[in-house]
Amino acid sequence: MALRTADTLMRASTRWLAVVLPLGVLLRSAFVWLYTPGRFYWGNLIHAHSHTAYFGWAGLGLMGLILHLLPGFTGRPVADSRPLAWLERLAPWAVGGALVTFAWWGYGGPSIAFSALNEVLWVLFAVAFWREVRQMPLRTWPPALWLIGAAVLMLLLSISGTTLVIISEAILDSAFPLLYQAGVYLFLELYGDGWVEVGLMGVVLAMSAGASEERPAVRRIALAALLLMAPAALRMLIPRGLEGPLAWLSVLAGALFGAVQFWFLALARRRWLPEAARPWWYLAGLSLAAKALLEFLPLLPAFSAMGLNRSLVIGFLHLKLLLLSSSGLLGALTVVRGAASPWAFRLFAAGSVAMVAALAAHGFLAEAVRGTSWPLYLVAFAAAFPAAIGGIWAARSWR
Repeated sequence: MALRTADTLMRASTRWLAVVLPLGVLLRSAFVWLYTPGRFYWGNLIHAHSHTAYFGWAGLGLMGLILHLLPGFTGRPVADSRPLAWLERLAPWAVGGALVTFAWWGYGGPSIAFSALNEVLWVLFAVAFWREVRQMPLRTWPPALWLIGAAVLMLLLSISGTTLVIISEAILDSAFPLLYQAGVYLFLELYGDGWVEVGLMGVVLAMSAGASEERPAVRRIALAALLLMAPAALRMLIPRGLEGPLAWLSVLAGALFGAVQFWFLALARRRWLPEAARPWWYLAGLSLAAKALLEFLPLLPAFSAMGLNRSLVIGFLHLKLLLLSSSGLLGALTVVRGAASPWAFRLFAAGSVAMVAALAAHGFLAEAVRGTSWPLYLVAFAAAFPAAIGGIWAARSWR
């Protein structure tokens, strides 16, 4: 059953990718033409898009990959267990319910309930993971397992961010906007940069060949990520008024995490990568390098203005989830089930890079150069089509 669960989760993740990418194209159209999406609100659809991408595509896909890799670490098949059985049963309802309720109601009772159900999935997965590795002394863990273990712990810690959002929205009725923002960015950092990004680092190491002397360095990378992730999340509160020692601590933590990402890339570039995954992971690696460089931006005086620029923030989020995480996940899936069409990669890469570049250009040029706003939004909208087609094409054999 455990092997079936891994396969089910990976297949389910690609189905959610086939939902998320067309929904992203629809959202990009709203910046080109002003219209109302029927009975829906754009803000609610954005929440549905982002939560389904995180919960369904990235979350379930990474869980499936880790379950697939665990026997290689432990030397035995993953044991059947109640947590895995419940994870498989609840996953479609948890992600599907979040998609529907966020699209229809936005943040409210129903969507909060399904968000909590997704958190139950995370706990079930963490319990199943711990049962598999608890008999292995930490000193014997291979490098990849250190990163994956740190990622699973950050998955659990990300519940603190969603809890702050729930308290802010459902209990305090949005009376403290900074509390809501703190919850959002704590979740994005611990889930997106912690669980997904660090987890993918572990997957890449597990699926590639490298030297045994990497163990101490990878262990330090995993521990540094655990220590730096939560403080770094507070950087995004600086444009909203965060000051004092806490602000400087968050900026320092973010810059150090940028250095940690460069450290991982220096190790990864010496490894032999599977041929099927190579182009996807090269794209993910270049995206990680760009992201690591951007981690130093809060050191600049202009950061507050950048942090309030909608296009720059959206571009950065797409750099993280579309270019970095999705490329990494699609590359790992090709190792499991075989190479995707080269044209699928070309379409996805060209569209994703063009979209992120157009959003970044809009953030810098729209207000400074008259007449550039609409054309740049049009480029981002047009680029969304090849990105969506390439991503769905690459994942289609899993559906």
